[in-house]
Amino acid sequence: MSKDKDEIVNVIGNISAVSEETAASSEEVTASMQQTASAVEEVAKAAEDLNSLAEKLNQGVKKFKI
Repeated sequence: MSKDKDEIVNVIGNISAVSEETAASSEEVTASMQQTASAVEEVAKAAEDLNSLAEKLNQGVKKFKI
């Protein structure tokens, strides 16, 4: 009976350890996703800025039609 009890305690300890590892991994994935989202926002802003510059350049070039 004591052996069964020890085995159950051991299994519960293993489950707890795996749960902690999974939680830590989930936190890392969340942080990585937040960094990726931030980078995507920066790229989107840069693309908008580039588009604005291209439009200004286009308007400037139209003045020099031959």
